[in-house]
This record gives sequence, structure tokens and C-alpha cells, in this order.
Amino acid sequence: MTNQQKDLVNFHTVNCQGLHTNIIGEGEVIVFLHGGPGSEHRFFLPHVLPLSQRFKLVFYDQRGCGKSETLKNTQYSMKDEVEALELLRKELDVEKINLFGESWGSMLALLYATSYPERVNRIFLTAVIGVTAEGFTTFSEELEKRLSEEDKIKLSILEEKYKRGDTTIEEILGVLDRYYVYSEESLKRKKKTTINTTVNDAIGKDIMENYDLTMKLDKISNIPILIAQGSHDILTPNLVKGLLLEHIPHAVLIEVEECGHWTVVEKPIEINKIAIDFFDTSL
Repeated sequence: MTNQQKDLVNFHTVNCQGLHTNIIGEGEVIVFLHGGPGSEHRFFLPHVLPLSQRFKLVFYDQRGCGKSETLKNTQYSMKDEVEALELLRKELDVEKINLFGESWGSMLALLYATSYPERVNRIFLTAVIGVTAEGFTTFSEELEKRLSEEDKIKLSILEEKYKRGDTTIEEILGVLDRYYVYSEESLKRKKKTTINTTVNDAIGKDIMENYDLTMKLDKISNIPILIAQGSHDILTPNLVKGLLLEHIPHAVLIEVEECGHWTVVEKPIEINKIAIDFFDTSL
């Protein structure tokens, strides 16, 4: 059995307010916020498990995602996700949490921090989107620019088939996945995860209509924020300067070389080192 397999065996799995939660390690709490919207916490595994040598890592599937309970009314929203995270913090019985947010999870981290600034210690963001819906729109536009004409045709056909129920979301993502990485070789290391399209659609609509933190950012001016962005992310470090750093000037940006959007999968050693240096205040 490898060390990574042993780590997975050592998980403490609990159900917190309907949220499927996996906990490993001891020490200061780091809560991981997965992307999507609609994906699941297994995206992070086993890549960040070395952090459990120093910290208590808390992974959970957001509402309706992975193994967490679905909402009967399917009214998924950003506010509900913020409140679910606050419920989780209370269940963990800790005064303050550290946040590790990836992609949509980076937005959720900022949403939570601006809602409950007194409950956040430090914020680590990667594959960031921004502080307004502009980042969400720009991400789609930049991804569209990268698509080959052949893949645009493939996606158009697959999307029509998906509407008829003749294909799966996994087949669509199979075309898109390689655009999220710098090296396609790294896709072999990505764990197969599910995505709830109902959650994705509902929160995506909410983001487009309501995501704007610009008037609330003063609440997090005293919270240390570190961003690790892939050099070849769909939102490049240069774009992130306008979408986020201009609004949160105290945030620190580190460029991860030869890396795309899925930094945790492509460059786990670098990401873990950056995270340890940031979260471990005793160093």
C-alpha cells in the first residue's frame, strides 16, 4: 500500500448538515472549496494530502454535489453555499478557518469571507475567477478563443445530443478537459469526478445576475490572501491583475510556471509548498 493509499484509508468521513465531509490530519483547519459549480471534493485528491502532515484538512461536497444531499426544490444559490459552509464551521467547532478555494471555490471563499470575515484566518486561492461576474464571463470568452474549430463543431453536436438525452456531460467534458491543462499528460493524474449540471446551471445563473463583491471587499482588508495562478490558465495572471488584484491590492499573486487551470493536478508539489509556507505561521 502506497503512502497516498494509506492517507485515503485514514480519512474520517462524516455527514455534517447533509454535507458529505472527509477529514484527515491534525492541527489548524483548512477547508477546501471545490470548483464547478457542481463538482466534488475528490478533485483535490490525492494531490494535497501531504498537507495533512501539518494541518487538519477538511474536504466536503457542496450542496447537491458528489455524495452530499440534494435540495428538493433545486434552488441552489451562492447564499446557500455560504450558509452551508458556515454550518460546517460550526459543526467543526472552530472559531476561525483557513480557506483553500479552487476556481468557483475561489469565488465561494471570497463570498464567505465577506459575509463572515471574523471567522476567516487566511485565504489561499488558485485558478481564480475574480470579484465580479466579469471574471466568469471572461473565462468563457477566453476558453472559446482557445477551442479549435474541430472541437467547436464537436461541442455543438454534443450539446444538441445532450439536450435530447443522447449523450452525457462526461462526453462534453472529455472534449474540454485538455484546454484546462498546460500538459495533457497531467490529465492521467486527475481523478474522475462527477458534476451536477442542475447545481452548475443554478449557481452559474446566480453568479451572472448577482456576483459582485466590490462594495464588500473592505471587510477582508485584514485577512491575508495568496493567489497561485497557472502561467497558462484560461484566466492568465495578467488578466487576474485586472479581475482581482486591482480590487484586493493586499492579495499576493504567485505565478505557477508551465501550468494551466488545474494547478492542484498539474503542479501539486509546487502548490503544496506554497500552501505550507502560507498557512504555517510558525515557519
